[in-house]
Amino acid sequence: MLLALITASVGPVLTFTLSRNALESSVIDRLNTATTLKEAGLNRWIADREEDIILLSQDTVLLTQAEILLTSEAIDPLFSASYQDLSAHLENILEYNSSFAEIFILADVGGEIILSTNHEREGEYRVTDTYFTEGRHALYTQNVYPSLTTGKPIITIAIPIINPIGQHIGVLAVHLNMEKLDTIILERAGLGTSGETYLVDQFNSFVSEAKFGHNEFPRGVHTMGIDAALAGKDGSDLYLNYEGTPVIGVYQWVEERNLALLAEISQEEAFTPARRLTWIILLVGLGSVLIAGIGIYFVAQQITGPILAITATATEIAAGDLNKTAPVLTKDEIGTLAQAFNSVTARTRDLINTLEERVAERTRDLELRSAYLEGAAEVSRAAASILESDALIRQVVELIKERFVLYYVGLFLIDEMHEWIVLQAGTGEAGRKMLARNHRLKIGEGMTGWSIAHAEARIALDVGEDAVRFDNPDLPETRSEGALPLRSRGRVFGALTVQSSQPAAFNQDIITTLQTMADQIAVAFDNAELFAKSEASLEAERRAYGELSQDAWKALSRSQSIPRYLSDAPGIAHPIKEQQQAQTLQALQNGQIIQEDGLTAIIPLKSHGQVLGGVRLRKPEDSGAWTQTQIELVETLSEQLGVALESARLYQDTQRRAARERLTGEVTARMRETLDIETVLKTATREFLSVLNLAEVEVRLSDNP
Repeated sequence: MLLALITASVGPVLTFTLSRNALESSVIDRLNTATTLKEAGLNRWIADREEDIILLSQDTVLLTQAEILLTSEAIDPLFSASYQDLSAHLENILEYNSSFAEIFILADVGGEIILSTNHEREGEYRVTDTYFTEGRHALYTQNVYPSLTTGKPIITIAIPIINPIGQHIGVLAVHLNMEKLDTIILERAGLGTSGETYLVDQFNSFVSEAKFGHNEFPRGVHTMGIDAALAGKDGSDLYLNYEGTPVIGVYQWVEERNLALLAEISQEEAFTPARRLTWIILLVGLGSVLIAGIGIYFVAQQITGPILAITATATEIAAGDLNKTAPVLTKDEIGTLAQAFNSVTARTRDLINTLEERVAERTRDLELRSAYLEGAAEVSRAAASILESDALIRQVVELIKERFVLYYVGLFLIDEMHEWIVLQAGTGEAGRKMLARNHRLKIGEGMTGWSIAHAEARIALDVGEDAVRFDNPDLPETRSEGALPLRSRGRVFGALTVQSSQPAAFNQDIITTLQTMADQIAVAFDNAELFAKSEASLEAERRAYGELSQDAWKALSRSQSIPRYLSDAPGIAHPIKEQQQAQTLQALQNGQIIQEDGLTAIIPLKSHGQVLGGVRLRKPEDSGAWTQTQIELVETLSEQLGVALESARLYQDTQRRAARERLTGEVTARMRETLDIETVLKTATREFLSVLNLAEVEVRLSDNP
C-alpha cells in the first residue's frame, strides 16, 4: 500500500514537471515565432511606407504645385491657387492611404512647414529635426521618437523634393499612423487569451498608441525582459511583466528600429494543460491505489507496466516529440489515464499545427499583397516615364497582364459624344480581334460601363453570378473580373478591365491596390496628352516667332546697310567692303560648317533657324588644323552671337517704336493746342514738314465734304 501511495504521488509530480517543461519549450517556440513575424511585419510595413513616399515624391501634381509654393511669395496669386490644389491633393492621398497620419512639405532653407494636412502646424520651423536635416539629401526614416507637439511616440519618413532641373527645393515628410503599427504588433493571433506582443522605445516608454502614457509608469516601464532587450540582449525567461503578472516572455532588441520587441503569455494560461493533466493523473492514481489496496499483489504487475509506458511517452513528448501516443494496454483506470494523456497530447499537437497553419496563411496573404503592391508600383513607374498616349496605353495593358499573371487586360476610353466607351488596347488574340472590329460598350452597360458611370471599381468574383457583367464570347475562360475607372483631375475618361481565369481572384485589398495604380495611370495618360498639346503649342509659337524674326531681319537689311567686320590683331575690329567669298556664301545658303585648307573654318550665324550671316575664322599657319573640340566651341560661341544679335535687333525695334510713338504724341499735342481750324491746318503743315524732313507739304480741305 505504501509503495502504491508513493507511486501515485510521484507519478503526477513527474508528469507535471515533464509536461510543464515541454509546454514551456513549446510556448517559447510560439513566442519566438510571433516575435519573428512581428519584426518582419514591422519592417515590411515601414518599407511599404517608404515605397509610398517615394511614389508620392514623384507625383506630377505634387512636384508642380510644390515648386510654385516653395519658390513664390505668399501674396502671389499662384501661391494661393497652388496651396488650395496641393492641399486637396494631399488630403485625397491621406484618405486613400490610412497608414499616413500627416503629410507636410517643408522649405529647404529654414525648415518652415509650408503646407500640411494638419493646417495648425503650418508656419512651424523644424530646422533642427533629424528627419528634416537628413531628408534634405535622401530618403530617411526617423525611428520612433517622442513628438514635440503631442509627446507621443511617432515615426517620420522624409525625402527631398527635386525640381525638373535636379535642384533640391524642399522636403516632403509624413508622420505614420501609429494605430496601423498597433494593428501589426498588438494582434494576439496564436497567443491565447493572455498573450501579447508590444514595443518599448529606448526611453522605456510604450510605443503602442493604446498603451502610451499610463499613469502607473511615470518613470518608464521596467521589467527583466524590457531591461535586457534595451541592453541589446535577445532571449527568453520566466519573470513578472509590467503589471506584476508572472509570464513566460521572449525579448529581443530590434537594432534597425532602435526598439525592444517583447512577446509574453501568462504562466497561468501556459501551464494550465500541465496542471489539468496532473489532476487527472492524480485522481486516476488514487483510484489505482484504492484498487491496489484490494488486490495489490495480484494486479501489481498489470499496474506497473501501463504506468511506465505512459511515463516513457510523457518523457518523449517532453523532449519535443509530440507525435508520440501512450499505449492503452488495459481497459481499467490506467487505460483511461493513457487515453486522457493522449487526448491532452492531441489537443496540444492540434493547437501547434493550427497556429502554424494560421501563420502560414497570414504569410501567404502578406506576400500576395506585397507582390501586388510591387507590381502596381512598377506599372506606375513605367506609365510615368512614357509621354506618348498610344504607347502608354499599349504598354500599360501588357505590363499589368504580365506582372499580375492575368488572363486578359483591356483599356477603354470614352468617345467624344460621351455615349460609348471604345476599346483602345487589349492583350492577346482576344484583344486583337476586339480592336479589329472596333469593340465598344454603352456607358452604364456591363461592368466596365458601370464603373465609368458610377466612378468606382466593381468586382465579379464569379462572372456567372454577376447580373451586370457583359458576356464576351472572345473571353470564354474568364472566371472573375474587376473594372477600374480611370480618374484624373475630377473626371472619369475611361476604365481598365482586368480578368482572371481563376474564380475569386480579386479581393477588396487587391482591387484597392489596382485602383490606386489605375489612378496613377490616369494621371500619366492625362500628363501625356497635356505634354503633346504643350509640344504642339510650343512648336507653333516657335514657327510664328521664327517667321516674325525672319521678316524683321529682311526689313532691317533693306532699311540699312550693315557692314562686315574683320579682326586680324588683338583688340582691333574694322569694317570691310569687299564682296563675300564663294565659300562664305555657300555656308550662308546651306547653313553648314565649311573647312578649307585645314586652317580656315566658316561657321553659319543662326537665330531661330534662320541664317543671319557667317563667321570666317583662320588659324595661324603654324597652329595646326581645326579640331572637333575647337569647332564645337566656335559653334557654341556663334549660337550665343546669334542670340545677342536677335536681342540687339529687338532692342532697336523697341527704341524705334518708342521714338515713333513719342514723336506722334508730340505732333498730335501741338495740333490740339487750339480749336481754330485754320490754326490747326497751319500747325499740321509746319509739323509734317519739320518732322518728316520734306521739301513741301500742302494740306487742303475738300470743297464738297
